[in-house]
Amino acid sequence: MSNSNTTNNGEMRPRRKKRRSFSTSSTIAYICFILGVSFILSTIAILVANDMFGLVQDTDIVTITLEKDDSLGKVASMLKKEGIIDHKWAFKLYARLKHTSGFSTGEFDLSSDMDYGQIISELKRSNTSTETVTITIPEGYTIKQIAELLEKGRVCGSNDFIEAANSYDFAHEFLSDVPMVENRLEGYLFPDTYQFYINERPVSAINKMLNNFNRKYTEEMRKLTEEKGLTIAQVVNIASLIEKEAQLPEEQARISGVIWNRLNNSSAYPYLDIDAAILYVTGHKEELTAEDLQIDSPYNLRKSTGLPPTAICNPGVPAMLAAISPESHGYYYYVANGDGGHIFSKTIEEHNAAVAGVKK
Repeated sequence: MSNSNTTNNGEMRPRRKKRRSFSTSSTIAYICFILGVSFILSTIAILVANDMFGLVQDTDIVTITLEKDDSLGKVASMLKKEGIIDHKWAFKLYARLKHTSGFSTGEFDLSSDMDYGQIISELKRSNTSTETVTITIPEGYTIKQIAELLEKGRVCGSNDFIEAANSYDFAHEFLSDVPMVENRLEGYLFPDTYQFYINERPVSAINKMLNNFNRKYTEEMRKLTEEKGLTIAQVVNIASLIEKEAQLPEEQARISGVIWNRLNNSSAYPYLDIDAAILYVTGHKEELTAEDLQIDSPYNLRKSTGLPPTAICNPGVPAMLAAISPESHGYYYYVANGDGGHIFSKTIEEHNAAVAGVKK
């Protein structure tokens, strides 16, 4: 019987190489490549679609300012920086397809859950006023004082400003644990110099200050706040007390230490005894009366334990840093010495003696 694998002279024929395994692996690799490319393209398409239609987005509201002749590229970069859009190239392509030739000038409130069409429509809306005014808000001003300052500067009405501050649901992340109560924004309207439009919408004016707070409360401060086991709301509250109590910058961290010493030893020192919180309710005056000190209010820290329900003013960065990093000492009391500073004491006996000395 002859063997097909042998030659006539009995030598073995060389076997032909099978191509099936090579062909199969090539096909599998090709399919995997196609599937991989398809997955990547579909993922990109989903991400761009979510961005374009404002889907699965937070509802952060920011205010942006457009100048005359701002280019589409500059506007797209601004929107990307503020977190309104994720993909500049997609926004620019969409705008060109919609034959968008330019935008209006002025300030615009935008939300990250807006779709591209809504963003473009808002940016093309004509503003009622282009006249601006520069206003400086001092550290330690309350919402009421800020409202009066803006009304005097013809930015918006005082009552309208306070109404917006108390009722508008601003979506900034640092406000997520701040309940919708009266004066909820006290402490977050960052004191600084601003440019406002005449007859500006109160929500727009407030957004400027909240956005500024978000920038000034840096990542380092946020990290330190978290490391200390605090919330931004606690820091702002304590900082507002420090801002009102410390006239001298060098005393801020020391007064913070007194506040923290009492908070950390609440069984022995249940009350903070900070009269600046009472003044927040009664109005600022030269001297509190005996009747004022008995007022029934959670802001009366002579009768109400712990911190007040909200901040009592809008503090600056130094006061917030002092609230996060208080001076370490054994003081539980202080009294104004009449020269802008304070006398600090560790015991009630020392404090009483200091008070008697000041009154002489």
